[in-house]
Amino acid sequence: MKKISVLCLVALTVFFALSCKTAPSSSSPKIEGDVTQEKVNTALEQIYDTYRTKLIFTDAQDYTVKSGDSLSQITRTYYGKLTGVGEAGPSNGFYFPVIMLASDSHIVDPDLIEPGMKLKVVDLQKNLANPVSRQAIKDCLNDVAYVYNKKGVTATEDGLKKLANSL
Repeated sequence: MKKISVLCLVALTVFFALSCKTAPSSSSPKIEGDVTQEKVNTALEQIYDTYRTKLIFTDAQDYTVKSGDSLSQITRTYYGKLTGVGEAGPSNGFYFPVIMLASDSHIVDPDLIEPGMKLKVVDLQKNLANPVSRQAIKDCLNDVAYVYNKKGVTATEDGLKKLANSL
């Protein structure tokens, strides 16, 4: 009887741990009903406001968006050759929420950047080496994945979740 109880307890613990990894954090906003750009923007702004102050800005670089840029491409330019930064997928492009966090509300929706926007690119390795920043990045990635789930963009959602779970 004890073995069954212990096995049930272990199974429940594993189930709970896995479900927590992919769910948005308790402080993240929820998008209910029809998904509109306004709801997406509000959710993303709340996510950034929650985590922005936990980043380390020492040695951050500035970048001005040029015509034809995408946030994933900019992210790959700065973080693409880094190692030991989790399983970000092709050339670390799924770290785009970190640039969004650092850019002080200049980007609301990562799919809607425009030439002339001023971005801040923090030192990713320095932030991942700090436990508080690392946890904030991990939680942010999961929360942004939730927004992509609501937008119906499963490839980005899956990439963000995989990266968050590897940190």
